[in-house]
Amino acid sequence: MNKKNLLIISMLSAASCGSAWAYDSKDDAEVVSERQMSDYAQQGIHAGSFTVLPKLDITNQYDSNIYMTDKTSRKEVDSYVAHFRPGVDVRSNWNRHALNLNFDSDLTQYATQPDQNNYQDLKTRLDGRLDVMRNSHLDGGFAYNSLHENRGSPDQIAGKGPTFYDTKVFDGFYTQKLNRVSVKGGADATRYDYQDLLTSLDNAPLLMSTRNRWEYAPSIRLGYEIQPEYEAYVKFVYKEADYDGLVKSNGTGTAYNRNSTGYNALGGLAFDLTDLITGDMSVGYLQRDYTDPRLKKISGINGFVNLKWRPTALTTVNGRFSHDILETTQEGVAGILASGVSLGADHELMRNVILSGGGNFTNNDYQGFIAPSTINRNDKIYGGHLGAKYLLNRNLSTDLSYNYQSRDVNYSFSNYEVHQVMLNLRGQF
Repeated sequence: MNKKNLLIISMLSAASCGSAWAYDSKDDAEVVSERQMSDYAQQGIHAGSFTVLPKLDITNQYDSNIYMTDKTSRKEVDSYVAHFRPGVDVRSNWNRHALNLNFDSDLTQYATQPDQNNYQDLKTRLDGRLDVMRNSHLDGGFAYNSLHENRGSPDQIAGKGPTFYDTKVFDGFYTQKLNRVSVKGGADATRYDYQDLLTSLDNAPLLMSTRNRWEYAPSIRLGYEIQPEYEAYVKFVYKEADYDGLVKSNGTGTAYNRNSTGYNALGGLAFDLTDLITGDMSVGYLQRDYTDPRLKKISGINGFVNLKWRPTALTTVNGRFSHDILETTQEGVAGILASGVSLGADHELMRNVILSGGGNFTNNDYQGFIAPSTINRNDKIYGGHLGAKYLLNRNLSTDLSYNYQSRDVNYSFSNYEVHQVMLNLRGQF
């Protein structure tokens, strides 16, 4: 697809959108979907015992820094980007049991250096619920995703293109409730498969495939209903990462055995105060041990918070805090102790106009450097968004959004700043 075709697509999409604005976030979509009797809610196509909900997004995007290069280098490259996002949800309408299928995609075309930037992300998931008895059910699912890694990732330095990888996710959980006591146990397993690529400097190979691995996470959760609006619980998750072989640092450097085991133990409270404030808060301890003796153990206090506040019938505020240990390929680094906080709000200005905004902050603390003289890497990532969505009718909506992200790192030439403006048209049935 050449630049002329991209320009035509952009003009057609903008003409269809008119003068409306929107930010198509999950929070906005949730608010709209909750109004099932709304004149603007998606109805879908009824096919026997299933409802089929197809959709297509056409997004025109301006990106100020597609390679996420250092903001002091003055080598930032901007581009127009076209996104085509067909998708479909299929949901069962049974009185008992459930079976659902979800498919989402993002087929992207860059106007600038498309051979080094284009990607086609695909996400599919099939899941279901088996109602065993009145107070017990079995949930299971399988997901296959074909994705790309962020160009600012420190695990892929100077790659000629994005790092592409696939994931396969298997999960199964059984839930049983006995009076005020509930028990949920099960496991999920995720397979990661990465593709090798070349560097943009000398076409040297980056062996990203050495990151191929299985991750296993069996867990159990015990809950006690203090009263209908409050539930106290404890949760224990065992985690294991099993790599196919030694992992090359950044695809070219020193090889490490990054197999690891660990756990995450939590105690918390889930509550629902007359639908005004709902939430889930917990605190606990996490730990990760690595097979390679050169990689140090990571441990510390853990916890997370999820809150939803509805100050009015037209406004929803969402807050989240999380803390976890992430994988990395940085040389001499065991893992990333990641802490994230986000706050967002959406407001129904009119029945068919939704305003939204929010911000987020992530602190990635790289743990386990083996050389005392090496400075521990620390990334501070800031983000924010503003937007509005205009619902024309049940089948058409349009939105305009602005996204901002910056990263401050205590390493030279690793900071970046990105501005994105997106104009989107959605069709659904």
